[in-house]
Amino acid sequence: MDLSIHFAKKGKGYFKAMKIAINARLLKPVPDDGISRFTYEVVKRLVTGNSGHSFALIFDTKPAGSFNFLSEQEVYVIKPASRHPVQWYLWHEWQLPRVLKRSGADIFLSPDGIISLRSSMPAIPVIHDINFFHRPTDIPLLTSLYYRYFFSRFARKARRVITVSEFCREDISLNLNIDKEKIDVAQNGVSDYFAPSGEKETEAYRMRLTNGSPFFLFVGNFSPRKNIPGLIGSYNLFRRKSVLNHKLVLTGGRLYLNQETDRLIKSSPFRDDILLTGGLKHEDLALLYSSATALVFIPWFEGFGIPAVESMRCGTPVILSNTTSLPEIGGNSALFVKPGDPEEVSEAMIRITADERLRSSLSASGLIQAQKFTWDKTAASVLNSLESAALR
Repeated sequence: MDLSIHFAKKGKGYFKAMKIAINARLLKPVPDDGISRFTYEVVKRLVTGNSGHSFALIFDTKPAGSFNFLSEQEVYVIKPASRHPVQWYLWHEWQLPRVLKRSGADIFLSPDGIISLRSSMPAIPVIHDINFFHRPTDIPLLTSLYYRYFFSRFARKARRVITVSEFCREDISLNLNIDKEKIDVAQNGVSDYFAPSGEKETEAYRMRLTNGSPFFLFVGNFSPRKNIPGLIGSYNLFRRKSVLNHKLVLTGGRLYLNQETDRLIKSSPFRDDILLTGGLKHEDLALLYSSATALVFIPWFEGFGIPAVESMRCGTPVILSNTTSLPEIGGNSALFVKPGDPEEVSEAMIRITADERLRSSLSASGLIQAQKFTWDKTAASVLNSLESAALR
């Protein structure tokens, strides 16, 4: 992607080349969640985008050798690794300011939303959502306390704030008491390898995964806000009301508080048809999406919902919650349901299996809707926010 808008005119002035420091704690060769995916895709495009800016990437562990796009970048490593709220505080408030000063950077970008309150350098945090404000008990207590205490302070101190949906822009403005005009939206994208698979490929994949049976799919890390217990209850109703033998495939890593999910799977009369795959490589995940009858993604709270767009990009219909960001992301290309109404969810599952014309329509419109979301657009929006902040 060519991000070469160096010395372009903006408003009443010109901006000059900057040195941009980036918090690269979550920059991983193989991203494993939405924030690390955002970090990887955006940082890669920024540092290779011919924008005229230079970069200093700040890690908390030695970067892996597979980051070929870092070969010509300035890299700092602040040890030890920061993986806990106490370590986050020490790393960002006591160690990071010295490195930022030494780097000589003009501005600091933090894709995980955490900045330093003790540094005088202008900063832009990416606050992906504030689920911790609405559902504080979904995450470990100390993490919840850290997020709720510090993120409002980060947002107030920041030169600008980036988030990933218009819903989150409104939500952050209202609940963190931040002027909406200070918040920029850089919607998540979808990687190019998400695309429809051929019929022979999907049939072979279903044979390996479910012995050929059709299946509904959930993708995402397991946490209470993802509403997996509600999905299992809806699936049980679907099987009771339908003569179909669709299975339910749950894909993703386990995070917090999964006891209820485990109990419901064990007690389900259809437990042998509920399959847990763990995390998958993205190449396998693209084939999984393409092989599913539909993605059923009904979280209580979602800041963007990358699985919904990945599924649409693969031509697979989606059933989504009618709350938070998902109506914005799904547009007119999804069946929307109340996440707390298993009857409504199960009826949507029945409807999507029974109506071939509906499946085809959702598949076609989903492919079009998904084209709105690309990582190139995300990176361009982030760069625009950085350059707008530099003009102040």
